[in-house]
Amino acid sequence: MLVTVRFSYIADVIPPRCRNPRPVRFDNGVEVVTLREIEALAAPVAIISTKADEPVPVRIEYRWFEGQLWTSCNVFGCQRQAQTSGGTDFDYSSPGSELSLITESATLSDHRLGIYVSSSVGQEAIGQYLQHWARGLIFIEGKLYRPAGEPRYVVMTFGLSNNHGGTSVLCTDYSNSNIKEDAYFSLFQLAQAQQYAARIAAARGDTRSFRSEPGLSFQVLIPEAVQIVNRIDLRVAA
Repeated sequence: MLVTVRFSYIADVIPPRCRNPRPVRFDNGVEVVTLREIEALAAPVAIISTKADEPVPVRIEYRWFEGQLWTSCNVFGCQRQAQTSGGTDFDYSSPGSELSLITESATLSDHRLGIYVSSSVGQEAIGQYLQHWARGLIFIEGKLYRPAGEPRYVVMTFGLSNNHGGTSVLCTDYSNSNIKEDAYFSLFQLAQAQQYAARIAAARGDTRSFRSEPGLSFQVLIPEAVQIVNRIDLRVAA
């Protein structure tokens, strides 16, 4: 699928009878990008997450393609995120055959499509950015997919301990550098995550404020897609 992107950019121009260049905005930038359309069999479903405590259980299918996971909806913390506040527009929007990024803003952006680039980097750099952006999109059976983080379990603590706040096993799809690596577990390690959380809760005195069920269940259809590894030895871990 070809998409013609029209965009604004800023370039340094020396005005007539001047010596020094000045930044000038242009609205004539054009870049044609190709969005790949692939067969469903080329990107099989690797992981299915299910949130059962909803009026209608919510499922997210993660497909496996080019060594990474892809989803057709925006996912954060292993939960679907609507594109508008309080909305139900979870699926990614197609850019169509033409996309306008002509703007007076300093940034060319389209949050629905994941485009964020400064207009001041110039026409060539914006074109390169758009080509790279297009490689991060694929169409499968008419649906737009974008890369997604690998679901994983994380043990987190809140508050001041002794049941102020608490200890929980949660789901996430990225690693926070403020949380030590030992607190992250793969989808194959729920029991280890729960055991680790129980030790943390006991050490903190969280006798009541302790949650070991993450609230989501996962079905792994392609084991290769699970790449998170936690090698902590719970026999000696504090």
